[in-house]
Amino acid sequence: TRTLSTANIESVEVVTGVPSVEYGDLSNGVVKVNTRRGKSPFIVEAKLNQNTRQVALSKGIDLGGKWGLFNFSMEHARTFGDITSPYTAYQRNVLSAHYMHVLMRHSMPLTLNIGLTGNVGGYNSKADPDRELDSYKKERDNRFTANLSGEWLLNRKWLTSVVLKSSLSYADQLYENYSHTSSATTLPYIHTMQEGYFVANDYDKHPSSDIILGPTGYWYVRSFNDSRPLSYAFKLKADWVKRFARIYNKVSVGADYTGSRNLGRGTYYEEARLTPTWRPYRYHELPTLNNLAVYAEERLNIPTGKLSNMELTVGVRNDISHIAGSAYGTASTLSPRANLRYVFWHDRDTWMRSLSAHVGWGKSVKLPSFQVLYPRTSYIDRLAFTPGSTADNKAYYAYHTFPSQAVYNPQLQWQYTNQLDLGLQANIGHTRVNVSAFYHKTFNPYTAVVVYKPYTYKYTSQTALEHCPIPSANREYHIDQQTGIVTVRDITGANAPIQLPYKEREGYLSNRKYVNGSPTERFGIEWIVDFAPIKALRTSLRLDGNYYYYKGLDDLLFAALPSEAGTLNAQGKPYTYFGHYRGSGTTSTDNTASPSVSNGSLTHESNLNITLTTHVPRIRIIMSLRVECSLYQYNRPLSELPNGTRGYVVEKGDEFFGKPYTRDVRDKHMVVYPEYYSTWEEPDKLIPFAEKFAWAKDNDPALFNDLAKLVKRTNYAFVMNPERLSAYYSANFSVTKEIGDRVQLMFYANNFWNTMSRVRSTRTGQETSLYGSSYVPAFYYGLGLKVKI
Repeated sequence: TRTLSTANIESVEVVTGVPSVEYGDLSNGVVKVNTRRGKSPFIVEAKLNQNTRQVALSKGIDLGGKWGLFNFSMEHARTFGDITSPYTAYQRNVLSAHYMHVLMRHSMPLTLNIGLTGNVGGYNSKADPDRELDSYKKERDNRFTANLSGEWLLNRKWLTSVVLKSSLSYADQLYENYSHTSSATTLPYIHTMQEGYFVANDYDKHPSSDIILGPTGYWYVRSFNDSRPLSYAFKLKADWVKRFARIYNKVSVGADYTGSRNLGRGTYYEEARLTPTWRPYRYHELPTLNNLAVYAEERLNIPTGKLSNMELTVGVRNDISHIAGSAYGTASTLSPRANLRYVFWHDRDTWMRSLSAHVGWGKSVKLPSFQVLYPRTSYIDRLAFTPGSTADNKAYYAYHTFPSQAVYNPQLQWQYTNQLDLGLQANIGHTRVNVSAFYHKTFNPYTAVVVYKPYTYKYTSQTALEHCPIPSANREYHIDQQTGIVTVRDITGANAPIQLPYKEREGYLSNRKYVNGSPTERFGIEWIVDFAPIKALRTSLRLDGNYYYYKGLDDLLFAALPSEAGTLNAQGKPYTYFGHYRGSGTTSTDNTASPSVSNGSLTHESNLNITLTTHVPRIRIIMSLRVECSLYQYNRPLSELPNGTRGYVVEKGDEFFGKPYTRDVRDKHMVVYPEYYSTWEEPDKLIPFAEKFAWAKDNDPALFNDLAKLVKRTNYAFVMNPERLSAYYSANFSVTKEIGDRVQLMFYANNFWNTMSRVRSTRTGQETSLYGSSYVPAFYYGLGLKVKI
């Protein structure tokens, strides 16, 4: 949407509730953006605000009944991320064209639509005088989109209409980063993509080395990211419409196919000798993500009285994903949906002119992402030889590298959400009331955990060189890729090669594994009341708002090493215990997991918005004031399990034992134990943690100190307190002035009084200013001009 011309948007449709099975791969709804169509004069639009400068021209041309309609739109826009630095601006130049023509309009009308959109955009901060010398960023963002659709109204007994839609999108994106960097010492730059031991070498002597020695001093790095995403879609739908007496019946069947891949090179660097630790990830070598869906839906409209009727929609959709080379093969899942709407009466001459209700139930599926089906390889590098020196006195390093690929999970299930939607609509006099409620429960959300596998690797310390007879200036080091044994050679040939002694170090190889998390649930009530216009004041009033509830509690068992895992214990060995925690954790890109004190959250909030719109026909002005109010906002972290205790309350921040945590605890520190722990020798054996930890306190101080590193604790006493925010609000104002029939002037201001009010949090007992916060929008204003020629 970044390259979508806002001046060419005619309408935006939000599909709420349980959508038709025509829509798939959903999270929380559908937004449909419709561009301008049809004959129109030249329309010139200009907008100016603190962050954007925009000018656009559009026109709709009637080519005559035999030739159809042609629409085009041009737009130039500059968006400033920082208003104090106008050079740091993204710009887009969009040109779009659309052609529509109806063939065979008197027999079987075939409506053709052809659309082309192109954007030339980007970002360049080179001219920014505030930047560091020769350090800047550039972005090229060029896009092309084409779409072709045909709607054929056949009106046959067995087939009413056929719709075919296709689209193609291609982008050429190049991100360039030019920066200075420096180092006082020689550092290793690791580039190997194979498993084994590798030695760092001077680039000038060994340019193809898997590890090179970086320079010292100051130098210039140029990096690039070349991304060329290509996506295409084809949609075919057939409708059969039939009336049986007063019953209206519509049957739709269809199929969707979408494909996406990237033809870009990925990230790369200009100079190999200056490339930091990095592995290539070539986008163009990745396979295509294919999604296929088939669906069928039936809609019935059954009159039940003179002013009443029932509308029933039932459908089912099957989504299929496939990536060549993926261990998961083809992913397929069904999503049935049903909607029932009953109109009790409409346009009746009573105090309640119309009344209707609806109920919907359905299942929406969120297909797994590309990274789940075709995960990216990550790399674990461990130092195998401490720095020494080469013949030219450059630092020396050797590393053991392990390529880590995500573990295939045959039990992985596809994420889906069960949706229930209820609603009531009524016209009371000239007031319209719309109330709806929803309940969503999401099952099998995708999440990543880490699987640890013990292994040993050879570590050669600098002390192994204490009795080496070869002078340091004449030494040349080599390491065997398979065994990890370091050999010192004399470049003068005066001494025979020597193999250095080593120690076996214990460690863990980590692999990412995608699994399904625990269900989450949310429900809410939304309402809209459009009051009858106040004719004397020419003013209309709308009240809309919502109540929202969310609860997520994760009891997934996952493994994690403490942050101290990279340090050595008293015996000079790496830390070899890892914990199995019940609940939420985060997995980073380097395949390390970090447990959290909380394993869920509970949220309630209620909002109310008031909109006043006033028309002044005599001077042709429309004014609108919208007040957005947060009446109630509650949030609290959770740390609990359906069965058992997850956390313990302690009096001081450095204690390890306390009372079981309950929700009524306030202003107390909390510690969280892993449910189990495992050792390097027996990684698959789950040892109950709490019992062993309490025993080790009095019987094994060394084990107690090691296990204590697995305990997660809060940094502050208020972390687990519930938070209620006091009510707050902001207001947005806009005014439109019409000059004749061809000119419109617009002014708008969001949070126009730039509120400085403060909100109080019960979590900390402190007050926070709304100014510069995320609670209300920043003070924002702008001007607009629209001219019809």
